[in-house]
Amino acid sequence: MLNDSFFNEFTLRLAKPSRQIVRDLADKGILAGVALSRLYADGDGRENGLIVAVTETTTEEHVATLASALKEALA
Repeated sequence: MLNDSFFNEFTLRLAKPSRQIVRDLADKGILAGVALSRLYADGDGRENGLIVAVTETTTEEHVATLASALKEALA
């Protein structure tokens, strides 16, 4: 994680470019977050950043599903 504390959003640094991970998980019906490269398209090394948001409607099951899907996608 890039930041130590957060309110609703935090950024993960993945081992692969996040844009493709977001697309792959969307194809499976999982909204993983926003690829940081969509916000910073200048190729400055943020292509692996994934912004994830959680709110009071996010359940433990949602978190577990995302974690499992990310683990599979990054394998």
